[in-house]
Amino acid sequence: MTAVGCRADDNANTGAVEARHSLERALDWLADGVAVVRADGVVVYANATLQAIARRNDGVRLRKGSIEFAAGEARARFAAAAAAIARLRSGDPQTSTDFVAARSSGEAPYLVSVRPLFESESAGAQRKAAVVFIHDPRGHNAAAAGTLRDIFGFTEAEASLAQALQAGVPLGEYANSRELSLNTVYTHLRRIKEKTGCRRMAELIRKFNDLQVPLRLE
Repeated sequence: MTAVGCRADDNANTGAVEARHSLERALDWLADGVAVVRADGVVVYANATLQAIARRNDGVRLRKGSIEFAAGEARARFAAAAAAIARLRSGDPQTSTDFVAARSSGEAPYLVSVRPLFESESAGAQRKAAVVFIHDPRGHNAAAAGTLRDIFGFTEAEASLAQALQAGVPLGEYANSRELSLNTVYTHLRRIKEKTGCRRMAELIRKFNDLQVPLRLE
């Protein structure tokens, strides 16, 4: 190969590396967990959100370079998705899989999506085979609570109650679910009304509904 050819290859390789790093930086900004996995199941990239999810070890973790689900059904669905994607090299039609993965804590489950990727066959097991998205519904609620705190100066407890009110959760049910006394809940409600300038519940709900961001609990 000539020197010119070598330089062209070097430039192409450098461009590919820079493109990969740019993609990874972009994925690190996503609210959902994202992993790129090889055909042998090894994770070649996990964004910051997925790493945070894995550290909590609440139904999903990264173990020995692979994604591991605590729930047996989620493990079976993920294994089936990986096997189906591996068969794509044999000419099977494109396949995508969506399923829920229960948390060990019993809170709202993760939503998992597995999508195939296509790379050169020459890489064999080293090729990137799929991208895995893991959505944590609690992340949405946390962002909404932060919005309420920023706009109205709510405490964390007040923001949580405000979300429940907009979702239509009765005060008694909310108190029981949070193991709070009704007196405590009514104290939070009184402070919410003071901070929003609302006197009536209907007026309060309208104010929340008028915000340009969704606050409903999922």
